[in-house]
Amino acid sequence: MNAQGRDFTEERFLPYVSEGRRQEARKRRKDRDRQLYLAAEVLLNRSLQLEGRSLPLPVPYTRNPYGKPCLPKWAGRYANWSHSGTWVICVLSDREAGIDLQEAGKEPKEALIHRTLQPEELAFYEQAPADRKKRLFYEYWVLKESFLKAKGTGFHTSLDTFYIEMGNGAPEAVQRAGGPLYTCRLLDFADQGYAAALCVEGEEDPGELRIEYL
Repeated sequence: MNAQGRDFTEERFLPYVSEGRRQEARKRRKDRDRQLYLAAEVLLNRSLQLEGRSLPLPVPYTRNPYGKPCLPKWAGRYANWSHSGTWVICVLSDREAGIDLQEAGKEPKEALIHRTLQPEELAFYEQAPADRKKRLFYEYWVLKESFLKAKGTGFHTSLDTFYIEMGNGAPEAVQRAGGPLYTCRLLDFADQGYAAALCVEGEEDPGELRIEYL
């Protein structure tokens, strides 16, 4: 959902935003940050509504010890969200999932590239055509973040414990010490100035993924 030009404090959005979220939004200094913060919960609850589920809105959620939002079991869904620039993105799934969105306009600095990419990733990155490298870096970034969100640990899991394999078709998160399988994929996002990725626990048929823009 593109949040640009929308005011999520308007009455029509009230059924989709909790009072706690509204209070937290007021603490943000910039209006854009406030709107994106509210938009994330609007998108979550509007998405649950569009699924046709008879749920009391806004659906409450808690956070795990690492800060990942968790819907109550009676909601029957796992959820995650992300925002960047003017866009907000959300995933609803029947299993643990993570999603990430990143505005991909700035040229990444060499220090950030080497701090973010693992040796296997860096080798693939350095062989990429020059005009592909910036986009590739952001694809690595969103894949890494979506994987860490799906695990539920975020950056409490060190980046050197896994890497993203890009050379075999669909991207794959490889955990150095082993662990559960996660299915990762880059998303065809509406705005080409952004990179977005989704990661779900276990194996997932790409045909099961449905994307809607609100």
